Amino acid sequence: MAEAAINDKWHNLGDFGTIFIEEEQKYNWFEAWEECAMRNMTLIAIDTAEKNTIVDKVLRNRFEKCPNLWLGGNDLGLEGKFVWSSTGKRFEFSNWSKGQPDNYKSNEHCVHYYTITDFEWNDAPCTSKIGFICEENRFLRETRRDLQIKKNFIDQLFAL
Repeated sequence: MAEAAINDKWHNLGDFGTIFIEEEQKYNWFEAWEECAMRNMTLIAIDTAEKNTIVDKVLRNRFEKCPNLWLGGNDLGLEGKFVWSSTGKRFEFSNWSKGQPDNYKSNEHCVHYYTITDFEWNDAPCTSKIGFICEENRFLRETRRDLQIKKNFIDQLFAL
């Protein structure tokens, strides 16, 4: 699956939709969530190995060194039980850096790409100021796709 850059911040991931990468290191996790929501997006849920491979490729092509970027994962509800904020689903796939998550000083509850790793994840205080990755709202994307299929079917019926 080929990734197409729309511009420096926007990237099309094919079946996984479009992502937006803000590398400016000035957003806590909640501000990043809000920035995504204002774009009708959510903080990214990297919930499969396939999606991780595609996002990893985008990041490696774009950045020489891994930047700190918020993802949509957190364990704010129950310590050690990480979920994706966009779906509420527990992690079935993860890309933790060695020794992570460690909840250092009992204050690390939000997931991010960690600058000192090889494009792997770390848990960090949700108040840390870093960048973020948003993705299209998957429910809206799927609904839009379903509507397009139905529209195409109706168009074909009336074309007869």
